[in-house]
Amino acid sequence: MKVSEALEISRKIAEDVEKAVNRIAGSREAGVTVAMGKDGTPTKKIDRIAEDIALKILREHDLKIITEESGVVGDGETIVALDPLDGTFNASRGIPFYSIALCFSKTEALGGMFFAYVRDLASGTEYHSDGKSYRNGERIKVSETDDVRCNAIIYYPDRIYPFRRIRVFGSSALEICMVADGTFDCFIDIRKDGNGRGYLRVFDISASLFIARNAGAEISSLDGDDLWKKRFTMDERFRILVSGKNLHEKLLDVL
Repeated sequence: MKVSEALEISRKIAEDVEKAVNRIAGSREAGVTVAMGKDGTPTKKIDRIAEDIALKILREHDLKIITEESGVVGDGETIVALDPLDGTFNASRGIPFYSIALCFSKTEALGGMFFAYVRDLASGTEYHSDGKSYRNGERIKVSETDDVRCNAIIYYPDRIYPFRRIRVFGSSALEICMVADGTFDCFIDIRKDGNGRGYLRVFDISASLFIARNAGAEISSLDGDDLWKKRFTMDERFRILVSGKNLHEKLLDVL
């Protein structure tokens, strides 16, 4: 698949999902649980609407799709990791910060990604990367600060950190893109479940990691493994640090 085709598909999906989701965002109907997703979390009606639209378009192409609600769909050579609605709580409550994320890969490992797309479904802001990263068509780059008294997004502070500001918005795909464009200086997720694994899944963050890397970000797995060798499966979990290169090692020392 060509990059131009991946961009065309992504935009079509995002536009259709945006229209449908925003029609019911903030309504009581949006937050009704309709099923359990393949990732083991409840599927809300607004999730189902978004995924049904995305899968209908993606199934027109020869793809293998990894998606939050339905799991693995199709068996094509090109892999797509799809989060049709990242920030379900926000969308269901009418909080205008939720997104759609897609990434396309030539291999089963994250290192094979060749295109990524994230769209803020509340504002229409679009991020994509084809090796270079863009916000609404303009090149972006990460912050160049080297000061740990920075503006941070962190899930979740477990002690006092030296950061100037700490924010949590509820859509990791979009939050990492806000590091890619320099709005924030770093994104950190230190959470562990009862088994010591992270909470982030491959469809949550693979697209935005590709965008951030191509905007100059340094990205580390906090578990010490090679992030780019992680695979597009339902089982992968992530604990990560994303920041500019000037700040990265200092943040690892702080964490």
